[in-house]
Amino acid sequence: MKKLQSRVVRKKEIYKRYAQGLAGISQVKLFAHDLESTVPWFIDTFVENRTDLQNFLKEKQIGTRIMYSPINKQKAYSIPGEHPISNSVGERGLWLPSFTQISDEQIDYITQSIREFFKAQ
Repeated sequence: MKKLQSRVVRKKEIYKRYAQGLAGISQVKLFAHDLESTVPWFIDTFVENRTDLQNFLKEKQIGTRIMYSPINKQKAYSIPGEHPISNSVGERGLWLPSFTQISDEQIDYITQSIREFFKAQ
């Protein structure tokens, strides 16, 4: 608990740094956060060409994780019907590195690499 406040501050800084670094890339959209009342614990994004982007970033030693599969399609829930938002998160959701010890330079490297990927598209 002693470190909680500093971690909250750092998580908000990380989000802002990603937002600045990814600004203007139409194929990447950060989940919106009200930084006054919430803390973005993960860097959640919607991206185009997720698998290709993940492979590209992996070659640059950048680890990412896909977000959870759509809840409506998970066995425990199996919710019938169309759920386009849930499906979209499952198909395009990607977590970027966001551990509290990540440096600004590492975030810059990640965002520059993402820019490089989409510039080549």
